[in-house]
Amino acid sequence: MSDYLPDQVLAEIFFRLPAKTVLDCRCVCKSWCSVITNPNFMFEYNKLSFKNTNNVTRFLVSYYDMDEQREIFTLHHGDYSISDHYHEELELPFDHGLSRYMIIGFCCGLVCLLEISKAERLPQSLLIWNPSVGYSFKTFPIHSPVAKIDQQSFGYGQYGPSIQFSQGKILVSIFGFGYVPRTNDYKVVRIVYHLETSCVVSKRVVEIIDVLTLSTGEWENITEATPPYLIKRNSVHASVNGAVHWIGYYEGSDERSVSQLVVAVFDMYGEVFKEFNLPNGMMTDTVKFGEREVQKISVAVIKQSLALLHYHSHARDEAFLSCSIWLMNEYGSIESWTKLYNVTIHSGVGKILGNWRKGELLVGTVYNWALLSFHPRYRTARRLTVRGEPWCYYGDAYMECLVICKKIDGVSTMSTSSDETTAGQELETESSSYKITDKGKEILEE
Repeated sequence: MSDYLPDQVLAEIFFRLPAKTVLDCRCVCKSWCSVITNPNFMFEYNKLSFKNTNNVTRFLVSYYDMDEQREIFTLHHGDYSISDHYHEELELPFDHGLSRYMIIGFCCGLVCLLEISKAERLPQSLLIWNPSVGYSFKTFPIHSPVAKIDQQSFGYGQYGPSIQFSQGKILVSIFGFGYVPRTNDYKVVRIVYHLETSCVVSKRVVEIIDVLTLSTGEWENITEATPPYLIKRNSVHASVNGAVHWIGYYEGSDERSVSQLVVAVFDMYGEVFKEFNLPNGMMTDTVKFGEREVQKISVAVIKQSLALLHYHSHARDEAFLSCSIWLMNEYGSIESWTKLYNVTIHSGVGKILGNWRKGELLVGTVYNWALLSFHPRYRTARRLTVRGEPWCYYGDAYMECLVICKKIDGVSTMSTSSDETTAGQELETESSSYKITDKGKEILEE
């Protein structure tokens, strides 16, 4: 019957299917394979998935299980027709027991991890995994400088995936992982500092800045683009609008002082660094809290926009009890910073992962290590059935993604063009152009 369906109609149907199902459909017949392997179809499928606000009903969470000594990935379903506690653990297709995996980031359907040898504690490669396809993952070697990882880094007792190495001299590596909409590609940026110490002071100096482009599998040295500021060692990053964001500060300033921080920005397309000022209202809050208040600023993606998380607590407390969330309503406009709400949890706010169903937030708590789904408007919370160290939680909206692995001249790459077929079948394809119709968009967004 598919022979009587126009290619555009087939494309409309495939746009509504999970990514793994779409890839499996390539082996049904030549006409289906022709539609699915068309680069334009792959691009439109991914673009629609990334813009679909319904993605926030499913959330991908990772956390480090101290008992099992391994990273665990869980997919949480936010549909109210399913149990509030429903989730499934995702099996890592690459786990062979000889490595540990440190989260670099999630972005637009892909997970980026650092693979670390358990025996030597040496970083071996970057690993890119597409959980919506399951089997699709690829490793990319990391070039020097690398050294043994500080043992404390394995405990994940920090905010974010910054990593400290030590061998002769101390190296601190900062990573960022993001999607480039203009080129339909993904990139990883690595900033390596070495510490210069003396009897009086110690300072960080850039050793190298390089960028990995997934479509080519090649690293490019861009150390000449070194920004004038430094990125905080334990700063988590947020990828939004084709850029990666961290919290930064200038050399000579006090990185513990909120008033001297900036939002560090790396434009993935232009491969240049920029910066945003913090909102004036946050500075007012900082003064109001006073010096006795313990404070921390972090970046996040809330409502698909850049956000700042302002954690604060009394100095005598062991955990943050409250967090103010600020949203940049118009990207790049400092004047558009708006304070959304305060999150206060008596069990301690360890880390806010992001928002999902019905405006709720996923929050890792301190005192019982629980993961909560918290509604900031109604001040209600539901406890999810996972438990991990609060600072090691990491999460993002789960997105279907048609990105698969392939090799070009023996070099590992990631491709949004599905020119490989399952079950080893070779099918002829022809090139066409597909665009989802306005009516199709309305149906998908309902």
